[in-house]
Amino acid sequence: MAKSAHPAIGTPIQTERFLLKPIGRLETFRISYPWNQDPEVMREYSGSGEGRGRLQWYRHMPRENRKNKFAHAIYPIGAEQPIGLHFIEIKPYKTAYLTIVIQDRAWWGKGAVLEIRQKVFDHVIEHSDVEKFSGFVNSRNFPSIFNYQKLGFKHVGTMQRTKFDPTTGTIYDTMIFEMFRHEWQARKSPGNG
Repeated sequence: MAKSAHPAIGTPIQTERFLLKPIGRLETFRISYPWNQDPEVMREYSGSGEGRGRLQWYRHMPRENRKNKFAHAIYPIGAEQPIGLHFIEIKPYKTAYLTIVIQDRAWWGKGAVLEIRQKVFDHVIEHSDVEKFSGFVNSRNFPSIFNYQKLGFKHVGTMQRTKFDPTTGTIYDTMIFEMFRHEWQARKSPGNG
């Protein structure tokens, strides 16, 4: 069980084009399981294009608990179907680990991740004592690497040969990106826009 709770993180987040609605574990499963059968989406998310059975996926997917783990479904404003999911996990020491999956290819390359993440940073800062944002990305996921860099994250390390994709035989490294609260706030200050 989480030592500290940040329930306000699990509230809706709105950007210019999107509404992030908090969802529970079963809703996360209902939305994400069909995506698990899409090798390209899964390769970007987990480094492996291999699909999983229902029970395997239920065990593998991020598990929200509304204390230190939160899931949001991403809806374009006015839409009835989500285009992706965003996960936030608060871990010691005051670190938020972030994961985003945009499944709807119509939104790929249209700045959705950048727009969503900026609001997520502000939301987490407003509702918690988080001091650092962290993310892990497969070293061949170039769009994600670009997004981390564009947002101001620093590449702080690489774990070599951490993932194997049995569908392609490819071995991936995992890159670690971090950004501190004060760095994000400095980027948002007047003159740094």
